[in-house]
Amino acid sequence: MSYDLPVERILHPRLLSCPPETPLREAARLMSDARCSSILVMEGSQLRGIWTERDALTIDFSLPDALDMPISRVMSSPVKTLHGGTTVGEAALRFKLDSVRHYVVVNDSGEHLGIVTQSDVVQNQGVEYFVQLRDVNSVLREPPIWVPGTLPLGEAAKRMREVRRDALVVEGPDGEAGILTERDIIRLISRERLDGAIWEMASKPLVSVAAESSLYHARTLFSENHIRHLGVTGPAGELIGLITYGDILASIEHDYVQELQKALREREQQLSVSNHNLKLAQKVFDTSAEGIMVTDEHVCIESVNPAFTRITGYEIGEALGAKPSILKSGRHNSHFYREMWAALELSGAWQGEIWNRRKNGEIYPEWLSISTVRNQEGHVTNYVAIFTDITARKEAEDRVHHLAYHDALTGLPNRSLFLEHLDHALHHAHRQGAMVALMFLDLDRFKLINDTFGHAMGDKLLVETARRLAGCVREGDTVSRLGGDEFTVILEDLRSADDAALIARKILDVLSQPMVLDGQELFITPSIGISLYPTDSLYPEPLVKNADAAMYQAKERGRHNYQFYTPDMNSRAFERLALENKLRRALERNELVLHYQPRVDINSRQVTGMEALLRWNHPERGLVPPSDFIPIAEESGLIVPIGEWVLRTACAQNKRWQEDGFPKLCMAVNISARQFKHSKLVDTVRQVLEETGLDPADLELEITETIAMEHAEESVKKLAELKAMGVRLSMDDFGTGHSSLSYLKQFPIDSLKIDKSFLQDTSQGSKDAAIAQAISTMAERLQLKVITEGVETQEQLAFLVGNKSGEVQGYYFSHPLPPEEFAALLRSGKIFDQD
Repeated sequence: MSYDLPVERILHPRLLSCPPETPLREAARLMSDARCSSILVMEGSQLRGIWTERDALTIDFSLPDALDMPISRVMSSPVKTLHGGTTVGEAALRFKLDSVRHYVVVNDSGEHLGIVTQSDVVQNQGVEYFVQLRDVNSVLREPPIWVPGTLPLGEAAKRMREVRRDALVVEGPDGEAGILTERDIIRLISRERLDGAIWEMASKPLVSVAAESSLYHARTLFSENHIRHLGVTGPAGELIGLITYGDILASIEHDYVQELQKALREREQQLSVSNHNLKLAQKVFDTSAEGIMVTDEHVCIESVNPAFTRITGYEIGEALGAKPSILKSGRHNSHFYREMWAALELSGAWQGEIWNRRKNGEIYPEWLSISTVRNQEGHVTNYVAIFTDITARKEAEDRVHHLAYHDALTGLPNRSLFLEHLDHALHHAHRQGAMVALMFLDLDRFKLINDTFGHAMGDKLLVETARRLAGCVREGDTVSRLGGDEFTVILEDLRSADDAALIARKILDVLSQPMVLDGQELFITPSIGISLYPTDSLYPEPLVKNADAAMYQAKERGRHNYQFYTPDMNSRAFERLALENKLRRALERNELVLHYQPRVDINSRQVTGMEALLRWNHPERGLVPPSDFIPIAEESGLIVPIGEWVLRTACAQNKRWQEDGFPKLCMAVNISARQFKHSKLVDTVRQVLEETGLDPADLELEITETIAMEHAEESVKKLAELKAMGVRLSMDDFGTGHSSLSYLKQFPIDSLKIDKSFLQDTSQGSKDAAIAQAISTMAERLQLKVITEGVETQEQLAFLVGNKSGEVQGYYFSHPLPPEEFAALLRSGKIFDQD
């Protein structure tokens, strides 16, 4: 090793300096040009301070004149110095003790010889240090801090300062990793690039090394790439940390302390040890950040170092002559100490985690190493104990453990901890002969709130939901968030299912109360499924599955209710899954067909068009009703390719009829919610029209008002693109959704389609009739055509004639027909004979 090398042999003799009045931007430029990590502030020949890359993190970039500030206002002072004869080993300890990265090196007269940094210490370690079976993982200390690439530079600098890191991992738009370091900030200051997202400013790509790679390989990468940070990847290639020269320096310091142990064990054997080494050992003893305690053979304390006092609170005079038992916490029994002494007698060493007590009574964890020192005759002369306060590490481990088992947003147990609690609850119930209820809870229409008010509001709603749920159960019960808007509740030690029902009703009542978030009043309702142990299952996984099935039953029954699991629920869920799997193959097997229902002008009784309606000709079940498979296609995403097939097939059929001599008619095609939101919809419509040769004016796309009102501004733009293509647009099921008349007048639509629900009661003075008339009047004023669907009786038709409705369709004229029957209907002209 290179511990004994004096720092005057590795220093940088050229001192970069500037006067106190130098603006920060100029100082940063000087540092960037010189590729230096610090600049000295000199007033004449007097050294007034030092400004380093780390000091740049303290700049408030939001201030307009931040970079014009004189360096004297932000420099560090006084400047730490080292004598040129200080060894590299001593310097490594001093860097850690003083928490600095730069020392000005002086001679006996106090003259400045140069500057030495942490990097210099690492770079000047001999190759043998890096090849002693050491890997990168041995110096890895903390996980990386990730920040989004959209973060402003000022926020990034603030984040680095708060977490006391000299680099952040920056996530790019495609998940690519870059890195923003203190040196990058100096570079950006020098170029006055303070605005914009840090992804554009970060260094990329992040040079990385596998955790199992050797430190020698890491050192080579540092040197070849002229960098001071390396990403560390795990077995699957995931980024698990960053290492810096500082991490290697900490390892060097640790190894340096181990040299002390070796020196103490061999002090009776090494009679020829040099005075230099004795002095070095004493300096290490005095300056080590680790507490050191030496006892005699009777285990009475002979000496302690300053770190011992700092950690334990006992002054040297209080410790000398006392027994180490003054530190005992009482947390370990006699068996623990017997095992420790047995190891010392057998191997001469023991190390492990132990809890001790400070002088003020505070109990703390430490990592303790004890070595036995023997003389040439093999008799014990001393025991040397070296220990480190690991309170911060234990707290970090606790935080990591909490994050691993708790939902970051709500603080509730996550899926992993939920399954542990459920397993424990079932074991306890088995021993006690008790009942356990598992609730699976989903928030109704949460996606609508999330899309309407934004994800930030959605997160606040989830937090409030978690708080209310926790207030509905007993202390021993468990509320968890599995993800999204899914929650679970474990109720233990129940007497009967009625107890679970009581809690379910309480949850329904509490969650249905309005939530006022950021001044906005929101309403949310849950759907709850409940499974019971031991009634529904004895094991966790089936209980979760059964509660989930019951929750879906609650949604199917109108939402905002709870349902207990029954065995037939899983069979229905299985049937639904089987139907979805077969639907995935229906397109390629040509099982999907289109039927066409005519649309009739109410005055001329002429067919003006038709609506294409999807049917599934199932090989086993025959024609499957759309209500059975359209929701499945919508939820699974299959509706997008199916919808494209419908559009292409309907347009091609219309074109064929025109080529066969039939009059030009308008083909209406329904567009689902997923289709409308799909980014390729406009391109798909254009491509289908080009492929089939159909005139755009002979195609009408129907969308519901609910679809149009979701992201209304984006809907206006998309509808305008379709309208510009020449396609007709119709708003389907009008009056059943949540419209905004201010947006309605902006939608470039041609017609309103009145839902058949408004034809249920067409008697004089009925509300249905009034609504239908109002829609017709509004459409006339807006110069929109009115289409009424679901006409089944002569009375309904007479009402529409009197209401001067435009076009109608329904069973009164014709059921939806296969292509050949629809063509025959047109040829026969029978539809015109209806009175």
